[in-house]
Amino acid sequence: MFFAENPAAASCVEELALAEQLSWFETNKAGPTRFWHHIIPVPSREQETAISWVKASADGHVRRLRTLVALVEEAGRIRINELRTKRPGYIVFEDDHQVVALPFADTPR
Repeated sequence: MFFAENPAAASCVEELALAEQLSWFETNKAGPTRFWHHIIPVPSREQETAISWVKASADGHVRRLRTLVALVEEAGRIRINELRTKRPGYIVFEDDHQVVALPFADTPR
């Protein structure tokens, strides 16, 4: 009830929740220090951009991402679509939670 009467307080709570989710990802995500793709054919400049995919088996990460999506969408900032694929592309990094890949031509983006 307080938040409905006080939009500024609701906004502050949303900002704190968003900051908490982002902080969790900064603490709990691994990232490569460099990519090895010199043996992978890269036919165009467009395909030099790697995409990071969260593995479906990474339950905690998926749950946190869905919370993050809900917060961002609720704030009206942007619409986010979930993409899934079994063919992410040429894998240049992988850990227990994610795959980073140079996409195939038919990889969803």
